[in-house]
Parts: sequence; structure tokens; C-alpha cells
Amino acid sequence: MIKKKIALIGFATLLTLTLTACLGGGNSEPTKYYTIAVEKIQTPATNSYKDKRLQIRKFTIEPAYQRTNIVYRESAYDFMFYDLDLWASRPEHMLAQVASEYVAQSSAFKSVETKATGKPDYELLGNIVAIEEVDEGSSQYARLAIQLTFKKTDSDEVVWEQAFDEKSSMGDREPRTTAETISKLYSQYIEQFLKSLQ
Repeated sequence: MIKKKIALIGFATLLTLTLTACLGGGNSEPTKYYTIAVEKIQTPATNSYKDKRLQIRKFTIEPAYQRTNIVYRESAYDFMFYDLDLWASRPEHMLAQVASEYVAQSSAFKSVETKATGKPDYELLGNIVAIEEVDEGSSQYARLAIQLTFKKTDSDEVVWEQAFDEKSSMGDREPRTTAETISKLYSQYIEQFLKSLQ
């Protein structure tokens, strides 16, 4: 009986070691997180909104991108995502927050809020259509497609609206490069918005 127990324990130990070796043991890759950063942009010297309050509304995003995983595609028919390379938070939250930082730094408005403490004069809305890495053969691109809408809150009148959909070449297939390239694309979009205020 004791010999059977020892044999069973020995078999269980061997099975565990075998499975651990097959599954990679404790040498798994760590999860990495990336964010959209605020870049240096040109801001208008003067505009007519200096005494107005702006609210950056919560951005919306297409359902396929409602995830923290960084999406990559190898064709129009593929839709894949990295398991261990993630956005630090959902893209719609990051882009709304970064927009508020850009606008606040520009001093284009009296105040910029993400959660209104009173009724703002204007609001900026965004809908993200795509935020992804595109791998075409030996070439890699970052793509950011988004629609920005600037409107009056009292009348819902759209003052400015622009749909952006750009791909920018990357030097390698690295999620960090994807995050950096998307940050630069987004800075150009926000710069165009701020120029429209002149």
C-alpha cells in the first residue's frame, strides 16, 4: 500500500514537472502597458473662446475596439490583438483625457473639464472608428480613425466637425512604436481642432 502511494506521488510529481516544462513554467512574458502621450503642438495665439467653458465629453468607440488589448491587422479580413501588450486604459478614455490636456495647455478656453461642474458653453465629442497596428508585408503602420465634433451646448449647433483616418509608417512592429505613432497622429488632429478656433 505504501509503495502504491509513493508510486502515485512520484507519478503526480513527474506529470506536474512535465506540464510545467511544456507550458513554459514560470518564465512567461510579463504584461506590458502603453499609453497615448501628449506631444508638442502649435496652439493658436488668439481666439474668441477665452471666456468660454468647454467640456470634453466621454468619447465613444466602435465595439470591436472596446478593449485594452492593442489591435493589429494583417489584412482587411483579419482582426487580432496582442495578449500581453495592452493599453493602460481603454482607448476612448485615454483619447478623451489627452484631448483635455491638450486643450487645457493651449489656454484656448476659460476652463476645460471632463466632468462638468455646471453647464459648459461648448463641448468636444469624439467617436473612435479604429485604433490599430496595420502590418502589410514588410511594412508596418499605425492607424487612428476618429471623428471629432465641437458644438454649442445650448443649441446643439455644430461649430466644427472633422473625420480623420490616417495611417503613419512605423520602423518596426513593436507596440511601443504603435503607441508613439498613434500619439503623433492624434496630436495632428487636435492641432487642427485648435487652429479651427481662430
